[in-house]
Amino acid sequence: MSYPLAFIQLHEHRLSTLVFVVGFVTDLLTFTLLDLPAVNLLFIAYLALAAFFTFLTHTMRRFAIHPSAWRRAVAVLAPLAATFTIGGLLSGFLIFYTKSAVLSVSWPFLFLLLAIFLGNEFFRSYRSHLVFQTVLFFFALYAYLIFALPLYLNKLGPDIFLSSTVLAIVVFGAFICLLGLSGRRQLEATLWRILAGAGAVVITVVVLYFSGLVPPIPLTVKESGIYHSIVRTEAGYQVTHEGWSRWSRFLPRKVNHVTGTPLYAYSAIFAPSAFSANIVHRWERYDEEKREWITESMIAFTLSGGRAEGYRGYSEKSDPRPGQWRVTIETLEGQVIGRLNFKIENVGVPPTLYTDIK
Repeated sequence: MSYPLAFIQLHEHRLSTLVFVVGFVTDLLTFTLLDLPAVNLLFIAYLALAAFFTFLTHTMRRFAIHPSAWRRAVAVLAPLAATFTIGGLLSGFLIFYTKSAVLSVSWPFLFLLLAIFLGNEFFRSYRSHLVFQTVLFFFALYAYLIFALPLYLNKLGPDIFLSSTVLAIVVFGAFICLLGLSGRRQLEATLWRILAGAGAVVITVVVLYFSGLVPPIPLTVKESGIYHSIVRTEAGYQVTHEGWSRWSRFLPRKVNHVTGTPLYAYSAIFAPSAFSANIVHRWERYDEEKREWITESMIAFTLSGGRAEGYRGYSEKSDPRPGQWRVTIETLEGQVIGRLNFKIENVGVPPTLYTDIK
């Protein structure tokens, strides 16, 4: 065996870790700079390469000690290439799902993404690694279809999500059949583990989705805020606020409110061109006695995509009472896009207000 191949086999797991790290850093730079159509093409390319190299890993692993140099090389390099391409997919999904997520709501799904992204390091034997790599490919395929199908159909909803689920199962079933044709005996030794892993992925993601924990990708909140007044003008939305700094969104926000006056929640949500969805502003007040959030009002409006700065909309709450409040920006099905947390304090003298155009 040539020295380079021997070195790669000896340090396969360390190289796999290095590939994951380099791939994530590269994707972090790439996926944040590209526009959505380019990102979709990159996902498709990664997915095609991941399928190809996963297939090679199944079919060529038995040639790792074969006298033929090229077969040994493919058998050794295919798992690393599959790791890199699947890692590229998962890091891209982690970046994009995080952009559309509220951490306090969607952390279980994001944690699942992160755990799967890092989990390859804990599956070191050939059989377990092969099972995990194939299940990992299914998860990447599934996560892509959850992202892509709404793009192609220009809408969100449970029916679209379930269609993504069915399509992922059908495509993965065809892929498994292809693996069976190339090496039936090898596949039979791991098939039940692969199917069990894929089934666990489907059940987990479906439960997370219908619990409202899967971010409504590709929708992203570009800007949001609580204002004392909003007036639509030819130049845009004219808003008045108390002059919060750019760091105020990371701190507990206090709104000085004059009794008898309304407050307004504003949001600008990015969506692809021709995309439409029903958006809800859910105004909630924290009840200190019951220790729970109480929905005070829900205002819905239809979002139309295509504007780079986001589709703008607002809702009004008449004379809200003092206390802890939040406005949850969500889809009609309950998927959370963004959230505004603030505390209302009644004051006798109106605060100094500043005017901006949104």
